[in-house]
Amino acid sequence: MNPDTELEAWRREWQSDAAIPPDLRRRVERQSRWMRITIAADILVTAGIGGAVLVLAVRAPQPGFVLLAAATWLFIASAWTFRLISSRGLWKPSAMDTAAFVDLLVKRCHARLAAAVFGAILYVCEIAFCVGWLYRYSGPLSAPLLVGLGLATLAFFAFVLWYRRRQRNELAWLATLRDA
Repeated sequence: MNPDTELEAWRREWQSDAAIPPDLRRRVERQSRWMRITIAADILVTAGIGGAVLVLAVRAPQPGFVLLAAATWLFIASAWTFRLISSRGLWKPSAMDTAAFVDLLVKRCHARLAAAVFGAILYVCEIAFCVGWLYRYSGPLSAPLLVGLGLATLAFFAFVLWYRRRQRNELAWLATLRDA
């Protein structure tokens, strides 16, 4: 009996591939789980905040509440559009080899860096709108509110800077891994 030569060639090719390091595979799987969790959280935030401002605008159809609902949904739509575009191609490696897993991690890292910049810009836009809206529809803002807002903004941007540095370090580590 002659063995099937094509099947034998496939078997040799499959056995010659180096196994994906378990820690690399676990890292990709952990990031994939985290991506699913953050999408679920985004859906909850969208339903909660988006739904609340819609209910407010319907129950009290004053121009201020309608404007608040419209702006909120504009911010939500912007965030979802960015998320959907930036996460394209980040769900699984293009092949089942070490290089594809490393490339996927690099792409994810670049996407997280871009998300940090987008998040900071979106935060500034939202804060500017909210402060203007509060001033217009609630009158002059109190000092404790402004101090709290300032502290929250400092904390947010400190986190963004820390997060970006962490992602850059991971990118550098991935570059050494890719070059090894």
